[in-house]
Amino acid sequence: MRINLLPSEIRERQRARRRTAAAAVVGLLVLAAVGAFYFLQQVRLSNVEDELEEQQAVNAELRQDIAELQRFADLEAELLATRGLLDELLKNQVLWSGVLRDVSLVIPGTSWLTALEGSVTAEAAPATGDVQAAPDAQPGIVGQISFTGTAFDHRTVALWLARLEDVGGFINPWLSSSQKSEIGTTEVVDFNSSVDLSEDAVTPPGGRR
Repeated sequence: MRINLLPSEIRERQRARRRTAAAAVVGLLVLAAVGAFYFLQQVRLSNVEDELEEQQAVNAELRQDIAELQRFADLEAELLATRGLLDELLKNQVLWSGVLRDVSLVIPGTSWLTALEGSVTAEAAPATGDVQAAPDAQPGIVGQISFTGTAFDHRTVALWLARLEDVGGFINPWLSSSQKSEIGTTEVVDFNSSVDLSEDAVTPPGGRR
């Protein structure tokens, strides 16, 4: 059995000091916890700021890439607009460059042309209001080409006519004359022929043939 001989006032002061010490310890623990929480929040905020700066740098690069790609998009739009204008200008016309190419591909190697004359009727030309259709124009025929040339023999002239008929847009190949002549001591055949141009020789609405 323990007997406390200290006066009650002293005992009360001791209990008060113990409560004060306990409160101080609790306060220190709370302050430490608050300090640790604040430190963690600062670290987290710093990480978020770093991530934000990195994302802003990525966004800046993306905006630069988009600006560069936009230049190509503008060029593509300009190309499409130019192509559309060109198609509009070329539609319903006979492209004589294509005609000359086709002729050069089918003419026999033992013959040559000395003259070529082509004409197009009003149906194949763009409508302007002041163009009159040819009185003798036939349906489906949009023009005609006349050829004057020379070959080494009549067989070559016949081959020339057969090849003309194989060209797309060329119909009704016709030989108007074919007679022998001489170039120096070489016997040749001078000929005149023609071919009609069908609607297949006209550029379609897309402007290409």
